[in-house]
Amino acid sequence: MPISKHAETDIKHLPNDVARYYNDALRVLRAGVPDAAAVQLRRTLEAAAAHYEIREKVLMKSIEKLIKDGHVTQSFGPLLHHIRSIGNVGAHASDEQVDQETAERALRFTTQLLRNLFEVPGELEELATNGKEATAGSSRSASN
Repeated sequence: MPISKHAETDIKHLPNDVARYYNDALRVLRAGVPDAAAVQLRRTLEAAAAHYEIREKVLMKSIEKLIKDGHVTQSFGPLLHHIRSIGNVGAHASDEQVDQETAERALRFTTQLLRNLFEVPGELEELATNGKEATAGSSRSASN
């Protein structure tokens, strides 16, 4: 399937490996393969945790550590477990399948998570850097 600009994420400051899994989820979801999208969203969650040096063997433990370490709030816990469990359904051969609506909901949850873990901190860092540059620039102007 050709990759269009519409299949790319608009989440800023997303690490490349996390973006790869997330963009793959977007592509297969748009292609109508919600099971595959669910698996890629689960992988996105694993990759996001790994960026915070959380690499537990069991994703449930990684989710608990993300919460315990304060990277996400406790209220996000059920959403993360939902993404994990939907990904498990998509990954295993059984009578249970992930439908389009369920995968789209998991995508929305994942998008919120990624914005909280990467975009917000990245934007705040840029703001702080730009604020320091602006302050330094105005100090230089005032002294001239």
